[in-house]
Amino acid sequence: MASSKPETSPTSLLRQHAEQQFAEELNVLQQMDKKQRPPNWLLSPHAVAIYILGGTLENGFEVSPKYIGDRRPIEIAIATLTTDRALLLLGVPGTAKSWVSEHLAAAISGNSTLSIQGTAGISEEAIRYGWNYARLLSEGPSME
Repeated sequence: MASSKPETSPTSLLRQHAEQQFAEELNVLQQMDKKQRPPNWLLSPHAVAIYILGGTLENGFEVSPKYIGDRRPIEIAIATLTTDRALLLLGVPGTAKSWVSEHLAAAISGNSTLSIQGTAGISEEAIRYGWNYARLLSEGPSME
């Protein structure tokens, strides 16, 4: 008896990237956003918070929440990203760290793939100092 396998191809996706899946929300937010934006940001910090946490815009457009939980950690994450510092999300598996980072990247840069992700077995130091090990070997330690 022949078994039927699901069709797979290089173009089949399990899930679209956040900027594709929520393109309408990001476009409407960008059009409605009149607040000051940090350099190279697509949205203001206020609009990024609305995109992540959800809400109703002045024109009545509903932005769906991407994160359901305490508002404060999201606001702190966004505020951190407005500075020259990086953001490291630490926590036990299943607490939406990857989900939040994907949506932050989509709202800020329009590219949700701009994040570095570790695994449960990787220490904070390995992520902070070892992410570009090839460059460290070729150029040696530097302030960059």
